Amino acid sequence: MERILLTIKGSQRDNGRDEQIEFMTEGRLIKTADGYLLEYDESELTGEEGSITRLILKDDSVTLLRTGKSEVHMIFAPHSVYESSIETPEGVLRMSLLPLRVESELQEKSGRLSLEYELSIGSLSTINKLDLSFKSVEGCIN
Repeated sequence: MERILLTIKGSQRDNGRDEQIEFMTEGRLIKTADGYLLEYDESELTGEEGSITRLILKDDSVTLLRTGKSEVHMIFAPHSVYESSIETPEGVLRMSLLPLRVESELQEKSGRLSLEYELSIGSLSTINKLDLSFKSVEGCIN
């Protein structure tokens, strides 16, 4: 397991509104037989404090699993629509996800992930971007 420093930039666009978030946090990177597992604890900033986000990174897909305050499972694979449900404190919502871009450059000490996707939940549809970069904590100056 490698301790890493993550920089996460996200944006969401719907009906002319554009919301953005950017933050840094510490996480963990684990090399697996077919890729990497990257995980980090959510914070108050994201509204998901107490949750853990796990990204399973493979050559041709990214799986996002979030456990805690809300349960989320998303699969980002080029040219594939992913349909699921999201469990929230208010109930279960149907979700459809269409990846527009799935790009990654991964190494054991550093890497980046870039996702762009259309997310539909009920009658709401948004265009989302997630840019994540990481590097080993060993290479960081405290």
